[in-house]
Amino acid sequence: MFSLDNSCRYWLYNKSVDMRKSFNGLSGIVTNAMSERLRSGDVFIFANANRNMMKMLRQEEGGLVLYSLRLDMGRMRIPTAEGEDVISTGMAYENVIGMVRSAIDSPYVRRMRLLAKRL
Repeated sequence: MFSLDNSCRYWLYNKSVDMRKSFNGLSGIVTNAMSERLRSGDVFIFANANRNMMKMLRQEEGGLVLYSLRLDMGRMRIPTAEGEDVISTGMAYENVIGMVRSAIDSPYVRRMRLLAKRL
């Protein structure tokens, strides 16, 4: 229940997504654009054009689960596809965590966050 770990397979959608999309819109991208099965238990990752928001969609036992992340400052480092025609890229769990931490652990961004909290 609500678990993301090494046992899951992760698929990154390589095009920017409108973050107003929710369960139905993102599941449509998984089945139509990515040609993947939503009920496989895999985790599908979507990011916006500014790379400051990310959503992860996964089918679990009780239904669909949507994880959402919005950064206050900074951008995530999202791996780029090797070709323009590549729609999705398989990722390891460590790469997913690194994608998020790359923005969080940036010394400049951390300093700006601390300064913003003082105000």
